[in-house]
This record gives sequence, structure tokens and C-alpha cells, in this order.
Amino acid sequence: MQKICFLVLLIPFLNYSQENWDLVKNKDQIKIWVRDVADSPFKEYKATTIIDTALDNVLDELLTAPAYMNNCQEGISHLIKVTNKKEYLFYVRNEFPWPIKNRDVVSKINVQEISKNIIKLNIDAAPKQLPILKNTLRVQELSGFWLLENQGDHVKITQQLYINPEGTLPPFITNTLLISGPFRTFTELRNKLENVDS
Repeated sequence: MQKICFLVLLIPFLNYSQENWDLVKNKDQIKIWVRDVADSPFKEYKATTIIDTALDNVLDELLTAPAYMNNCQEGISHLIKVTNKKEYLFYVRNEFPWPIKNRDVVSKINVQEISKNIIKLNIDAAPKQLPILKNTLRVQELSGFWLLENQGDHVKITQQLYINPEGTLPPFITNTLLISGPFRTFTELRNKLENVDS
């Protein structure tokens, strides 16, 4: 997975979120909702789309990434290790212009097979899995999931995430990315997966 997960650092899921979702974008079969999170200035988002592909293709795309390197490319998710067949550790780093500090995140994905047609990828922060880099803020709060539902000749994909980006990054910057970021991610995902068999 080259660029599909790079947004994980910048997009916000807490269990105590408010229940009401606001639909903020509905275009090209991609829907994006946001909602407030209790005791946090950062919002949570949920995005859904339907892609004409096989479930295994989506799963492979989301769990495939370049092997981790010390000087990994900014904005691209890198695989640190697979601890077992159902747990994956990823690293992504995002650079910001001065005076905003760079951020990075180590995330853990557990694969949950709910049924033969439904797979859930649970995402949590794993900040202690790698040493913290100089002049970089490590994200401590991150949780959410991907939900993949096989529906015949297509797959319904849902992504729901919350992140606290740490530091003094203004909430309006992060909250703005909750619309543009997921939309770009889902568009890239569809463009790649619908051309898998062509």
C-alpha cells in the first residue's frame, strides 16, 4: 500500500464520541461524515464507498506496504513487521512547514474475520514500538477501523478514524483534512482496484 494509508496520521474514533454524524461530502459514490468527539477539539470521521473488485484485492492493498526503512519516504505508510498472521505494524511520517513540528505515527492493525464476507481491520496507535525521532511528535491517540463487506461483484468499504495529532496543531487544519483526505484516499483506492483485472 503506497499512499492509501498516509492519511492515517492526519485524520481522526473514540468510543465515547457523540452519536450524531453530519454528512459533509457525497460525490462520486464516496460519502464522508464527521462528528464531534467528547473532550476533544478534533473530530472523528467516517467514509464509505463501493468498489467493483474482490474482497481479497482490497485486503491485499490495505495490508501491503514497502518494508520499513530508517529514511522512509514522507507521507507513505511503511510496514515495520508482521507479528503474526493477523497483526501488522505500520509507520508513517508527515513533514510540516516551520514552525509546526513534524509528526509520525506507529499503528497496529489486527485483522478480524467476522464472516467469509466481512473483514474488519482494527487500527490502534502503537507509539512505543519504535524510538522517537528528534524534532518529531509521536502520535499517542489513534483508533478506528476499516470494514470490508463483500456484496457480490463489489465491496463496500468503510473507514472510521480518530486521531489526536499532539502539540499545537490547530484543530481547524486537521478537521479540514477530514474531508479532502479521505476523499482522495478512496478515489485512489478505487482507481487502483477497479483496474486490477483489466
